Parts: sequence; structure tokens; C-alpha cells
Amino acid sequence: MQLLVHITNHEECVTPIMEKMMEAGIHGASIVDCEGMLASINQDSVNAPSIFGGLRRFVNPERPQNKMILVVLKDEEVKGAIDIIHEVSGDLKLPNTGILFTVPVTRWEGVCESK
Repeated sequence: MQLLVHITNHEECVTPIMEKMMEAGIHGASIVDCEGMLASINQDSVNAPSIFGGLRRFVNPERPQNKMILVVLKDEEVKGAIDIIHEVSGDLKLPNTGILFTVPVTRWEGVCESK
């Protein structure tokens, strides 16, 4: 099993990704608001260099938070989930499109243990 993590600042992509995952039989994903380093430095630091505020307004003027999709998948489901993310979000190698990664899950407890 693997934990798939996808972080995007394109909120409009999240619902279509969730819908396509459900159609593919993938359930149990969670969506979490998150914040990037640049936004955090700008907002939380009293002594943040002024350049960070300027960069944040330039790079991401209206999106102070990103969305993080978390879903635990069987190994054989990972490729399909990643294909869905690419279908909706496009090529993640392009700037400002988001990131995704997986990490092994060595223990699982909870309602969906039969997964």
C-alpha cells in the first residue's frame, strides 16, 4: 500500500480529481488546506525580507492556500490515480501545476482495513 500525496494551488482541479477517482473505484481520499513556504514566510515572520512579500504577490496573488489530496492506495491503484491527476491537472513538470509523490504505508488501521 502507498500514500499518494498531491498538492496543488488549482482548487478548481480538486473536485474533478475526486469525481474521477470515485468513478475508478478509489475512495477514502482526504483534502487538506495547506500553505507553501513563500506564503508562510511572508505572513508569519515579523522579520521577513520585503522581497518575499513582493514575490508572493507576483507568483501567487490570490491563492494564499493550496489543497493537498491524501489517499491510501493498493500498489496496483497508484498508476490509475496518478493518470487521473495528470488528466485533470496536466503535466506536473510545468511551472505552477503542483506536485505529487507516494510513500509506502507499512501499517493501516481504521474503517477501511479490508483495503
